[in-house]
Amino acid sequence: MTETTTDTAPQSFGWVLLELMGHRQRVGMAREEYIGSGKMIRIDIPAGDDGDTVTEFYGTSAIYALRPISEEVARDHWSARDPRPVRPAEYRPASQIEHHDSEDEDEPC
Repeated sequence: MTETTTDTAPQSFGWVLLELMGHRQRVGMAREEYIGSGKMIRIDIPAGDDGDTVTEFYGTSAIYALRPISEEVARDHWSARDPRPVRPAEYRPASQIEHHDSEDEDEPC
């Protein structure tokens, strides 16, 4: 009698070049993750030399190719690119937004 066991632990892919439909490429450490009832690929992309990372999740149907690469190739790729936004969004609560009332409300603007 042969018993088969299934490994339910998420699979780690290591350093990869992830190619997405829409001609986007991401380089980083990738692994499987379950979000809700669906399997997704999580990629942690190093952002700078200070150890910060940007984490992104992609559905398997959005992936065109997943190519294993070395850490050296990945670091070379990051040296020319930074995945962080050029200007990160800054959100302020509505209570901090200034409102200016005009003194002459009868005049057209």
